[in-house]
Amino acid sequence: MSNALHSTSKSKLHRISALFLAAALVLCCMAGILPASAEETTGSMTLRCVKDEDVVVNMHWQLYRVGHRADSDFVFEGDFADYRVTLGDRTKSMLEWDAETVASVGEALKRKTIADGIGKRDEGYTNSSGAVTFDGLEKGLYLVWGDILVVENKTYIPSAVFFEMDGETADILNAYPKIICRTLSDSDERYSVRKVWENDENQPQNRAVSITVERYRDNRYFDEIELNEENDWTYYWDDTDNHIWFVYEKVIPENYTVAYKENHTQFLIVNTYEGDTAETTTTATVTETTVGTSGTTTVTTKTTTVPPPSTTTDKAPQTGQLWWPVPALAAGGLLCIGVGLTLRKRDDEE
Repeated sequence: MSNALHSTSKSKLHRISALFLAAALVLCCMAGILPASAEETTGSMTLRCVKDEDVVVNMHWQLYRVGHRADSDFVFEGDFADYRVTLGDRTKSMLEWDAETVASVGEALKRKTIADGIGKRDEGYTNSSGAVTFDGLEKGLYLVWGDILVVENKTYIPSAVFFEMDGETADILNAYPKIICRTLSDSDERYSVRKVWENDENQPQNRAVSITVERYRDNRYFDEIELNEENDWTYYWDDTDNHIWFVYEKVIPENYTVAYKENHTQFLIVNTYEGDTAETTTTATVTETTVGTSGTTTVTTKTTTVPPPSTTTDKAPQTGQLWWPVPALAAGGLLCIGVGLTLRKRDDEE
């Protein structure tokens, strides 16, 4: 009698254990909490800093992860999630964008990191060959920019670089960032900043009444000014001490994106109308403003197709998440359930 009870209890324990194991596997599979069996591929990117015949040594560079690609779109994340910078065609690789657009995105992102004090992911210095390398980069969108470097009577000012990591390779338009070299001068410099509105000629006029612009001197906050219709969206100032300046739009007007253009002493803040997320693709007249090296400003117009902003939601899987184990784990869970039912049937027969 006792042996029979012992056998019955043991068989019940087997059935319960099998069922619990099956349920646990299925739940883990559905929740996606099982660890990936393979690490995500990472890669590296290298910048080379050379200006004419000068190899720029010991220049400090800092790296930021700013977003990822999802559903043929560029999605900013973290501290950059709500930043509305003017991009190229987001359905295409940035290698297919024009160089000016890529450079403008990098410069806008750089200004945000400085203005908002965003922490860097990595940093490094150029070696004796003018090269700096960043390793262990998973797929995603990145920004890297270098500090101003003064060597004797020369000042080296590097451009920011916006690029995408695609597996082990970096989709980067130019691994040789543009570097401006200035020599000390005793002459006065006349600077200006101007606000430009684009792409909203046929749209309801919802431009801001005024905007606040922060001025930065040698990558440090200096002060802020206001631009409006009364001052023709323009401000001038003088500098006699060879400082390096840039401007930053503190709050981007709703339904607009921002881009920055400059030619040493003239700065343009370009706000491009993109409309509400519910809008469909439209055709609009675009005013393009360029600043020449001689200080002249050229304004041209053309008709262009304006795509709607991205409507990507957070329902997509997280970057790098591996989904291939799901079917296998589900099958394993069903197999365990089958084993449990078989054991139960065998015990019932006994």
